[in-house]
Amino acid sequence: MDLSIKSNNERAVLLLHGLTGTPLELRWVARDFAKANYDVYFPILPGHCSSLEDLKKTKWEELYEFAKNFYLDLKAKYNQVFVAGLCVGGMLSLMLGMEFPDIDGVGSWAPAMDIDGWAIPWYRFLLPLGLYTPLKHIYYWKEKEPFGIKNEAMRRKIMQMMKAEKNEAMAYDKIPAPTIVELKRMAKYIKKHVNLLKAPFILIHSKEDDLSSIKGAKYIYEKAPSQVKKFVELSNSYHIVTMDNEKDIVSGETINFFNFLTEIKRQKLEVYQV
Repeated sequence: MDLSIKSNNERAVLLLHGLTGTPLELRWVARDFAKANYDVYFPILPGHCSSLEDLKKTKWEELYEFAKNFYLDLKAKYNQVFVAGLCVGGMLSLMLGMEFPDIDGVGSWAPAMDIDGWAIPWYRFLLPLGLYTPLKHIYYWKEKEPFGIKNEAMRRKIMQMMKAEKNEAMAYDKIPAPTIVELKRMAKYIKKHVNLLKAPFILIHSKEDDLSSIKGAKYIYEKAPSQVKKFVELSNSYHIVTMDNEKDIVSGETINFFNFLTEIKRQKLEVYQV
């Protein structure tokens, strides 16, 4: 099932959710994009909203191929196509910007370039034992409070859903070790090839991110050779910025950036036509 909000607009935005997450974590941002005259697509990534076994078998290359094919399909239908995402979705968006420098615009929200946020246990140095030994077949990283959300009301709602086992979003509450390995492999690839990121992009990250510190995002921003880029630092959100206190800033800043890129393209076309 792929979710979308369509009103026959000339431009579209592809929104990609986070690791172990669901498209519903993007619903507020999707709504704002729709109001700003974008057709919005927020599909389910491979291995998600099904079972942990499916997720465990999913390679990062499969995630990227899915995002790439979805983008190319939209590109054949719309005058302009933008891509943005949360966590892994934001990393996939950056990778699309690397392969397609002519992409209309990229938004990356809280990319998990390193697992080094303030809520990660002090004994994380032992993590390789669970990732790169036979233990990886039985090791799971159990997500705990605050679940990437600083807003207490939203966090309580999520906890109630988990306790009632009525998680309508079908998000997973733990991460298999092989999936963490794939996340780290993806981050390594992006860092190694960041010199290819020439597409225009906006990167939004919170300095209070509990999963991945802001330094990884700043590294990407500083090393990317793109001539049109913007960095927005949040101060009142944890990792899931699309559901937290500053979700309106996330959507607002991204929409404004994409609208700016749309205007630049329009002006160039007018000059060319003259």
